[in-house]
Amino acid sequence: MCGLFGVVTVGDNFISKSDITELNRLGKKAQRRGVDASGLISVSDDKQIRIVKANHSFESMVKTPVGHELLKSAKTQQTVALFGHSRLETHGYSGSSENNQPVVLGSWVVVHNGVITNADEIRLKTQINDLGIETDSVAIALLLEKWDRERRAYSSDEVFNQLSGEYSIIAASTSGEVICRTNVGNLYFATGDNEQIFIASEPRQFSKELQQNCSQVKLNETVTLHESSQDTGSISVLTSIKSEVGMEGAQGLHLGGSQVDSDFSKSMEQVALIAQDRAKGLRRCNACILPETFPGIYFNDDGVCSICLDFKLPEYSGLDSLTEDLQSELTESGEVLVCLSGGRDSSYILHLVHHLGFKPIAYTYDWGMVTTAARENMSQMCGDLGVEHIVVSPDIRRNRTRINRALSSWLKNPKLATIPILMAGDKPYFRWGQEVARERGGIPVLMADHPMETTGFKSMLAGAKTSADHSQGTTYRLNISSMTKMICTYGAHAIQSPGLMPSLVKEGLIGFVDYYIRDHKFLKPFSYIPWEEELIETTLRSEYAWSSGEDRSVTPWRMGDGTAPFYNLMYLIGLGMTEHDTLRSNQIRFGLIERQEALEKGTRDNSFNALGLASYFATVGIDLKWAGGHIQRFASHYQ
Repeated sequence: MCGLFGVVTVGDNFISKSDITELNRLGKKAQRRGVDASGLISVSDDKQIRIVKANHSFESMVKTPVGHELLKSAKTQQTVALFGHSRLETHGYSGSSENNQPVVLGSWVVVHNGVITNADEIRLKTQINDLGIETDSVAIALLLEKWDRERRAYSSDEVFNQLSGEYSIIAASTSGEVICRTNVGNLYFATGDNEQIFIASEPRQFSKELQQNCSQVKLNETVTLHESSQDTGSISVLTSIKSEVGMEGAQGLHLGGSQVDSDFSKSMEQVALIAQDRAKGLRRCNACILPETFPGIYFNDDGVCSICLDFKLPEYSGLDSLTEDLQSELTESGEVLVCLSGGRDSSYILHLVHHLGFKPIAYTYDWGMVTTAARENMSQMCGDLGVEHIVVSPDIRRNRTRINRALSSWLKNPKLATIPILMAGDKPYFRWGQEVARERGGIPVLMADHPMETTGFKSMLAGAKTSADHSQGTTYRLNISSMTKMICTYGAHAIQSPGLMPSLVKEGLIGFVDYYIRDHKFLKPFSYIPWEEELIETTLRSEYAWSSGEDRSVTPWRMGDGTAPFYNLMYLIGLGMTEHDTLRSNQIRFGLIERQEALEKGTRDNSFNALGLASYFATVGIDLKWAGGHIQRFASHYQ
């Protein structure tokens, strides 16, 4: 996660005006990987390192006086290296300069793309003051500083092999040394006319001319871009801070249990218990566990619901068929793009593709509501497998502000039918997945969508009836009548609750097209092979230390979605069911579990998660007491 870019000269050459022009191109295109903060580092021939850090995008940072001055001085001060960072906020609030990159510690400056999953362990191991830096990237600087203090008595491999997770790194020392390293492949080199080396996280960042001769940095090899010397220089840091820093961003997803307000937790737990008791009294299908409150449901004389009566068991063509279809779509590169969310379904598909001998590239759309546990799972897997990980992200701070307005407006006038508006921000992953695949030469795309995920009730609450299609087209289809009803329902609520309108227009309509209309052109492995829950979980936990995390609902399904604890509580209050009931019911229909087991698991799945709910509100900057009061009023209508 995040984007890296830079240029390093060789021989007696220094950074030129044209080099800076190309660097600006690299930095602007890196913004697709995150715009929550930015950094720029220049290293001069006299070992002077100058840094600008900003809590806003690279494009706006270079227009500030300090950013402009650094680039201007790079032309005249015999600069040998110029590199930067475009940040996607994961660990550490971007409104605090210390948490933005480059990380400055001792004689080292570091920019990093990825997530270090054992950063806390490294903090303890090095016993070096980390200066209160919250970001996980500090672990790299700590290890490099310890390496210097111990007079480099061991190899750089021994330094970097202490890191867990995924990383791509560019680092510079006051000795003039510039190095880089990656364990996943998110670093590319391209050689310029004067043999200068341009650096980028993705080939697309380079100009067309440079793309023709770019190459991927070898995995787990430390590359020295500029040699060190006996002399040492100094580091100077300037900052560019915007007056409005916005939400506390990812901090919400890092809440510890002790930080959850006890009054909020108790009041919400009481609401959940009342909803769960009400759910127990609902009539349920005698074949699955769907309740009478499921929109449009009816039961026959035997007590079997209409969903079960209409169900047809799909035929699986098997793993060999998937392999053949995948082979037929391969390009010369042999690459396969795997949509990765950090949940168990997409994580298993990444494992499977690698196991089958293909060359997977992981792709993630991070819209600001991805949980910490999911990010760490993705990083751990990609790091273990050496898989390149492309993360596309919007302006998360702005996105969370929009979610704040929409959620605040919804809570004042809650309607179950319009909850999907609050979740629409993740739908561009369809479109971006195809765009990334196109940029890589039209490589095939795998999406871990599976029939167990069919919910139906969310759109049916808005008057629409969806038809699940698990072939190679769109995931769900709507006829014209259903489209019209859904649009009218959403539009009417947005008019009544104006705060919903920006999200409806910005994400809702685009998401609607992406989800229901646009041809996804994805291969879906779970259309070829059945969902085997025990095998999947056992594989992930044993081979990759895959974790369900602290900030999830009890079931690992949807554990990567920070919105899930909220919307499932709302559905539980209003319907006496959640999407977990649909998951377990689908598993029954597919012959994977018995009804009694589904009832037991459904009860466990729907247990209340105070931490997950509090994290959601904190992430988008909504007061817990205020939100809790509105949820209680919503619940009172169903008591």
